[in-house]
Amino acid sequence: MHFKSKNFILNHKKSPIAVFALGIFIFFAFLFNFSYAQQEADKKKQLREELAKIQDQIKNLENKIYEVRNEKKTLQNQLHILDHEIEKQILDQKALTLSLQEIEEDITFKNIEIIELNEELLQKKELLKEAIKKINSYDKIGWLELIVQGKTLSDVFGQVQNIFSLQKQVNIFIENIGVLRGKLENERSILEERKLENIRLKSLSKLQQESLERKKREKRDLLRKSQGKEYLYQKQIKKSKKDIELIKQQLYKLESVGVSMSFEEAYKKAKFVGEKTGVRPAFILGLFQVESRMGTYIGGGNWREDLYQCYISLGKRTRAEREKKAFLEITSSLGLNPDVMPVSKALRSVGCGGAMGAAQFMPTTWLAYKDKIAELTGNNPPSPWNIEDAFMASAIKLANNGANKKTRYAEKKAAAMYYAGSRWRRYPGQNYARQVLGWADYYQEQINALESGSVAVKF
Repeated sequence: MHFKSKNFILNHKKSPIAVFALGIFIFFAFLFNFSYAQQEADKKKQLREELAKIQDQIKNLENKIYEVRNEKKTLQNQLHILDHEIEKQILDQKALTLSLQEIEEDITFKNIEIIELNEELLQKKELLKEAIKKINSYDKIGWLELIVQGKTLSDVFGQVQNIFSLQKQVNIFIENIGVLRGKLENERSILEERKLENIRLKSLSKLQQESLERKKREKRDLLRKSQGKEYLYQKQIKKSKKDIELIKQQLYKLESVGVSMSFEEAYKKAKFVGEKTGVRPAFILGLFQVESRMGTYIGGGNWREDLYQCYISLGKRTRAEREKKAFLEITSSLGLNPDVMPVSKALRSVGCGGAMGAAQFMPTTWLAYKDKIAELTGNNPPSPWNIEDAFMASAIKLANNGANKKTRYAEKKAAAMYYAGSRWRRYPGQNYARQVLGWADYYQEQINALESGSVAVKF
C-alpha cells in the first residue's frame, strides 16, 4: 500500500471497518510469513540432524578402514576394506543429496527474500517521490500568497512545520533506500555463493558415483581373480617386472586441462614438488585428479569476456581492474598472447571465471604465490599453464594449510580448505577431502609398487 504524503496519512479519515479490515490483513500476512519461516527452519533443522547422523556413520567406517589397513594384508582384510569403502561411498551419496536439498532450500528462501526486498525498495522510492512532490508544492507558496489566502499565523507556522517534517522524512527515505540497496546486494552475493556451491556439489556427486562404481569393480575383480583363495591373492601381490612397466606407462590424465602423461612422469613431477614442500606426492596427484574430474569451470573461457567484462557487469569494477592487470602482467612476463590463453568460463547465473591452468588460481592469487613458486621450481617467471608450476602452486597452498605434516587428519583438513576455505568443516569440504584421499590411496599403492618392485593389488 502506497501513501502519497505525511498530510495524507494524518488527515485521511478511515472508517472503523476499513481500519479493522486492514488490521486483519496485516495480522494474517504476519502469521503466514511467520509460519512459512518456521516451516523452513524446521525443515533445515531436520536435514542437518540427518546429515550429522550420516557423518557420524562415515567417521566410524573411516576408523574401521584405517584399523584394517594397518593389519596384515590378507584377502579377507582386503574384502573388509572394500565392503566398508562401498558402504562409506553410499553414505556419502546420501549425505550429498541432503546437502543439495539444504542448499536448494536456501536458494528458494533467498529468492523470496530478494523479491520482498525489491518490493520494499520500490515502495520506498514511491514514498520518496511523493514526499518530494509535496515539498515542491510548498516551496511554490510564498508568505504573501498565504496572507492573501487569509491564512492565520498559526496556519503559516503549520505549513512551515509540515515542510520541515517532510524534509526530515525525505532524508530518512534516502537513508533507508541506501540500507535496503546494500542489504539487497548482500543477499544476492550470498545467493550467488550458494548457487556456486550447488553446482560444485553436483559435480562432486558425479565423482562420488564414479568412485562407488570403481570400488564395486575392484571387489568383483578381486573375487574373480583370487577365487576366494588366500594363496591366489598373495600370488597377485607379487607380480612380474612386466607389470611394473605397465604401471609406469599407464596414463595420468587431467582431461579438463588437456594434460596427459605417463604415470611415471607424473609421479616424478609430484615427487619433485613433494620434496620441496613436504607434501606427499600421492596426495598431490589425488587432488589434481579430483579437481580435473570436477572440471565444471575449467577452460573454455576468455579473459575479456569471462573475467573482466563479467566483473564489470556485476558492478565490481575494482575487482575487474585488479584481475585484468594481474592477468596481463602474467601473460606479458611469459611472452604469451592474453587473448588466446584459456581461463575458466564464467557461469553467468553464479559468478565470474578467469581461473588459470590445472591449479585453477585466479590471476591476483597467482601473483601472490609466483615468487615462492619460482624459488622452488627455478622457473622464473612461473606459468599457471605449466603442470609442474601448477603442481607447485597447489602444493604450497596445501602445505600452508598443514598437508606437509602428512598425517591423515592434516591432509584431510588441507584438502577441505582447498575446496571450501574457512568453511572447510562443513560437509561439502569434508566430502571433497574424502574423494582426494581416496585417489591419494590409489596412487600411493601404485607408487609403493614402483618403489618396491612389487605390484599393488589393483586388478
